[in-house]
Amino acid sequence: MRSRNRQYLVSVDHLRAYAAVLVLLCHGTHMISPHLGESPNKAPHGWLYSDNPLATLVLEGHTGVALFMVLSGFIFTIGTLGKDIRYGRFLGNRMLRIFPLYLALIILGVGAHKQGADLLAVLQSLAGLGNLPGSLDLGAVSSMWWAIAVELQFYLLFPLLSRLLSKHGPVALFKLLGAIAVIRTLVWASAAGGINVNSMLYYSLAGRIDQFLMGMVAAWFFVHHRKWFQGALKVGIATALVTSAIWAFNQTHSFQEGHATRLLWVDVEGALWSLVVLTYVATVSSTGMVSRGIAKVGEMSFSVYLLHYMVVTVFVSRRWGIELTGRPVTDAFITASAAVLPITLTAAVVTFHGIERPFLRWRRAYLLPDQPKATAHPLPPRSHSCRPGSGCTTVGPPCLISSESTI
Repeated sequence: MRSRNRQYLVSVDHLRAYAAVLVLLCHGTHMISPHLGESPNKAPHGWLYSDNPLATLVLEGHTGVALFMVLSGFIFTIGTLGKDIRYGRFLGNRMLRIFPLYLALIILGVGAHKQGADLLAVLQSLAGLGNLPGSLDLGAVSSMWWAIAVELQFYLLFPLLSRLLSKHGPVALFKLLGAIAVIRTLVWASAAGGINVNSMLYYSLAGRIDQFLMGMVAAWFFVHHRKWFQGALKVGIATALVTSAIWAFNQTHSFQEGHATRLLWVDVEGALWSLVVLTYVATVSSTGMVSRGIAKVGEMSFSVYLLHYMVVTVFVSRRWGIELTGRPVTDAFITASAAVLPITLTAAVVTFHGIERPFLRWRRAYLLPDQPKATAHPLPPRSHSCRPGSGCTTVGPPCLISSESTI
């Protein structure tokens, strides 16, 4: 999506589209498959597993949320690195980006689910705390709002983090990551197993902050060392690494069973997606028809993300599904790809152009103008002329001295 605060990168919209579709396919496959034939979700672990690494990208498609978080850190840093931010305008732009569609869903959702809403719950959700107990619970309407809360919490911190990166480089963010990891591990260990790892790491900034920070570091490398990461082979290697890691994550049943390895996974997942973002954006700049089509989906990714769960729920509640193979998981994937996705995209076109886009045009520049460099200032005029033999060591006009001089 185009912004007056940074250059437009079509490859970023490609990745947005991929992340949104990945999350949609994940929810569609998991939620629809139990209602097609015999339920495969009655396995002891209550999750879907596969030996096929490509299949695990869908079955663990929640990883698309991590990609979104990395992209957020990456995109904002691209435009602000080395520059000062008008904090108010920055937050104002974020409100214009998120709140029009968010408010529409709150108003309509509360109207349909009054039993799950009260004034305090509404205020808590509006305040960017929708991922905490007591926020609005409007069924399928609000199921994806936790991610909005995490994003809003990150936006409050971003100008400070951006200044830290600009002044001290990526080492400062790596130190911050290390400190967060240590504290998070101590919090988990001190609870003696009483903490829900998913709640701690998946649904809150406590786990997601790592992925935002890694996106920011990736942007620093993009700005300073872009050529290091260019090339289709490097994109392929990065993609293979993240695919292999997600396959291993699926095979160890890590999402459902809450292993201690989840404390490490948030950083592994964030680092690998950061490498994918860095290599892909550094390499891909196509503006052909296919590229523009994918970018359009990425442009509407916020609508796709917020609407798809409702569409999936419609299919589940009405027991709709395309049963072609007799294999529930495969048929659920086909249903999600051939029915849920196009319906969601159609709805997203309407909400993007009717609700999101008009307000996006109101966004303003939030970067402070570059400060002018210090100009040279003449030394005070001498009270005497410089004549040979008078002790002067300088002949001619007075010297010029920069205000940045250490003299």
